Amino acid sequence: MKKLFALILALVMAASLVACGGEAEPESLENVHNDPNAAASDISLDDLPELMKIGWNLGNALDAPEGETSWHQPVTTKEMIDKIHELGFNTVRIPTSWGLHTSGAPDYTIDGEWMDRVEEVVNYALSNDMFVILNSHHDNDFYYPTKEHEAESVNYIEKIWTQIADRFKDYDQHLIFQSMNEPRLTGTNYEWWVDYNNAQCREAIEVINACNQKFVDVVRAAGGRNESRFLLLSSYCGSPYYSLEEPFKLPEDKAEKKLLISVHAYTPYDLAMGTDMSIRNFDQSSKNSIDDFLNKHYEKFVSKGVGVIVDEMGIINKNNPYDRQDWGTYYIAKAKSLGIVCCWWDNGSNGTGEESYGLFDRTNLEIYPGSKAPYDGMMAGLTTPLDEIKSSRPQD
Repeated sequence: MKKLFALILALVMAASLVACGGEAEPESLENVHNDPNAAASDISLDDLPELMKIGWNLGNALDAPEGETSWHQPVTTKEMIDKIHELGFNTVRIPTSWGLHTSGAPDYTIDGEWMDRVEEVVNYALSNDMFVILNSHHDNDFYYPTKEHEAESVNYIEKIWTQIADRFKDYDQHLIFQSMNEPRLTGTNYEWWVDYNNAQCREAIEVINACNQKFVDVVRAAGGRNESRFLLLSSYCGSPYYSLEEPFKLPEDKAEKKLLISVHAYTPYDLAMGTDMSIRNFDQSSKNSIDDFLNKHYEKFVSKGVGVIVDEMGIINKNNPYDRQDWGTYYIAKAKSLGIVCCWWDNGSNGTGEESYGLFDRTNLEIYPGSKAPYDGMMAGLTTPLDEIKSSRPQD
């Protein structure tokens, strides 16, 4: 009798937990964007910027090489992504590190639980009809761009992207793949700049070209909806200028107008990233810096049928809210006028000074008070024509 009572009690407790959500199965995240039987989206390059609108990076989470919370960010939840969408972002970039979640060379078989978790987070966004950029982040040791490591690097790109493309082959064009993140010669004098007269620098860019070509080839060969997926390509260290110069070149692609160029531009550097707290004013020279790299990318790529996404941008907090707001308005309005999409880099760092790019409080699900200015500026830039922008600073 005691055994029967215990069994009944256990069943009642289990039912209560399910009702309360304590042990319930996760909500189904099936949606039209990953349903192989649904009509696939057919999005043109010309329409893509208007649909993507503006993006936000889930930084320092899945890209932390040792695991999602190892860099002190909370577990990503659907409620977070729902709120990001509610706040006006229609694109989420999900930086993801893969290398330490594989079996290692030469096969690099991705851990099943890690792949499942990445797919779960991707679906958080797609269930909101958002766009997702999924990449290989902080994996530079695995695609180190030297001639000595070229074969290993290309093999890594081939192995991981074959698996990722196969896993997501039923996903439509709302899911964008990005080959690499800031591939560069780490540990050398050329980590963040290129000397085109230096053989090592030229070879590094050639290896990056080879990795990008392998990435395009394996994704297209993976079948399903990969044949028409938009693919985002990285240049040396993500610089806003190194994609403009030879020897960087676009890979060949059998799909038409499905290639995009990745740009990282914390511009102008001294204001947006530099740690000198006295350089805090957004002025005409700031506008000129933004205009320069955006106009050049429009001319070289957008005007010729290649998309451009500034998938990392931001401005640190120097206790200069009006300047940060005006920066956000101008940056987004200028990019939008050229058909270029921008994504704020959010590393969760809420404060002032170096690396203070935290925008969204992932615990309280709100914009950090200290980041309201650039957020308001960026949202205004989506709807304000360039010639109608006015300073947010109160007039005396």
